[in-house]
Amino acid sequence: MPRLTRIQDSDSDSDSDSDKSSSSPVKARPRAKADKSPPHLDLNAVSHIQQRSLKQKENDNNAVAAKDAEIVALKLKMKTLTKKHEKTKADLRDRDAMDTPPESEEEEEIEMSSFSHSIISKGVVASTTMNSAPKKLRKSGETPIATPMSRVPLTEIGDDSNAVNGRDTPGTGAGGVGETSPPFRSPLKRKRVHGSPPPTRSSSSSSRRPHKRAKVAKELHKAEFVAGKAPIRSRTNLKDYTEPARLLKSAMHVFEVRVWTYGSYPPVEVQTDWVKEIWDEVCTDTGDRMELTERMSIMIRKYGSHPRSTLKDGVRPLIAPTYGFKIGDSDKVVRKNMRLWKALLTESAFHYKDPAELTGYAGNSIIVESMRAIWLKGKGSCGILYEKYFSPISLVTLALIFTAVEFCIEEYSTGRFQQGTFDEVLNKERYEVHLEDLTEWASLKPSVTGAIRQRMHDTLRSYGKI
Repeated sequence: MPRLTRIQDSDSDSDSDSDKSSSSPVKARPRAKADKSPPHLDLNAVSHIQQRSLKQKENDNNAVAAKDAEIVALKLKMKTLTKKHEKTKADLRDRDAMDTPPESEEEEEIEMSSFSHSIISKGVVASTTMNSAPKKLRKSGETPIATPMSRVPLTEIGDDSNAVNGRDTPGTGAGGVGETSPPFRSPLKRKRVHGSPPPTRSSSSSSRRPHKRAKVAKELHKAEFVAGKAPIRSRTNLKDYTEPARLLKSAMHVFEVRVWTYGSYPPVEVQTDWVKEIWDEVCTDTGDRMELTERMSIMIRKYGSHPRSTLKDGVRPLIAPTYGFKIGDSDKVVRKNMRLWKALLTESAFHYKDPAELTGYAGNSIIVESMRAIWLKGKGSCGILYEKYFSPISLVTLALIFTAVEFCIEEYSTGRFQQGTFDEVLNKERYEVHLEDLTEWASLKPSVTGAIRQRMHDTLRSYGKI
């Protein structure tokens, strides 16, 4: 049958195919990847290695972050130092600009003279003898500086003129200038504002005033140089002067004491006022009246860095025996010095009586010992000659001592002593921080803190047996 034949043919075909498949080689299946791992591998060890690598990576990241933070801190410090340097340069430029004398001195005098003439034309008698003395001094080659001592004779003149103006003179009536034009009386109280004063009073007053002011000009002796003229070099020394050398030396010492007790880093304006006050004080004490020139004023002001350097030199030898710093290059010495340096500067522990417990504010022995070494060596020391400045010990003095002690401790920051320069740029900021802390401390109980500072002075005198 055809259908059966077709089925058989298909069966034969399937058999032939099966025979072909059985005769062809059979391909092996690939093994799983897990079968390739060696039988002796410990999976716990693999996880331990992975954990160690992660920890190492974390340590590396921390080290990189620490270096980055250190670089950022150094950049900020450099930026701060640059700003301070620029500020110092600007302050120096301002100081030099203020030291130069005014250029329009004569023009100002002309304007004042014209103002005086206008007042005279309205019946006010004005004397022009005040300008005569400065003009004569200006011709001597030195620029005189007006000091407070010139006010002594003027007080007498002012009292005399006020007494005259307060009386009712016979020539002053309802139509006089003293009643009809009061605007001219108030700004010029030392001028005579009477409309028609008696001839005798007018002549006597005009003869008295020039005589007194001429006497003031004679009392001011001019500074004389050894060579007969000012030195060519820009810096002037005491040996260049003959007569005012003694007064200059005394003025420098008083200026030095003011830096220690009134203000350790005063601005230029304050320094200029100090010089005028000190010069008047020195001339009054000695009885010698001498003019203060701009050259002499600069000499006194330039002495301001000397007291700060002197204080630092007195504190430095006391640092090692007080706190236990050692001199040497061994690792043990270096480690000990660095530990001390860090502990003493943490929260300014160096000035406490007990630096470890931070008790006894401003009670460390180095404070009194440094004062004794600098200011109370004997009867001729500054602490005795100028006792009024040191009794009691001022907050400015304590702040400057704290600054010097901190600077000398910083010289051991590397573990080895390295002497530094006590410059104004870096130490002025330290001084201001200490002064602010001391001011806050003193305001807690002024009576108690004042007694503590007075006791410091009394202890100094008892140590020196003075």
